[in-house]
Amino acid sequence: MNRSAYLACAALLLFAGSAAAQEFDLNRVDANNDGAITRSEAEAARAAMFNRADLNHDGLISASEREAVAERIAQRGQRRVLRADANGDGAISRDEFMRRPFRGFDHFDANHDGVLSANETAALRARLEQR
Repeated sequence: MNRSAYLACAALLLFAGSAAAQEFDLNRVDANNDGAITRSEAEAARAAMFNRADLNHDGLISASEREAVAERIAQRGQRRVLRADANGDGAISRDEFMRRPFRGFDHFDANHDGVLSANETAALRARLEQR
């Protein structure tokens, strides 16, 4: 996997707890371009990831859609995608997707104020670049 693809997957996993197969750009997550990422902005990006993975837009990530996503992410991401199906019905509902732990956001929100400040976002970028 090339470096940019790896960074994109890492960022997706960080914010989603489950992955979508689009290039991840922290600048797009910062919707108001203030240099900080609020939890609300991150959740909006997470919802957009779900929408990109829900190829037929039926509100579920079906087994075939999940497979399409899983093919484009690292092995670690594949395991997370499978775990996202909380009720084991073979599909991931929007609710299941959005209820996944937001560990990445919570980890980098060092002061737990619900906002990734410019400094916290810089730490996130540095971490992603190390991968």
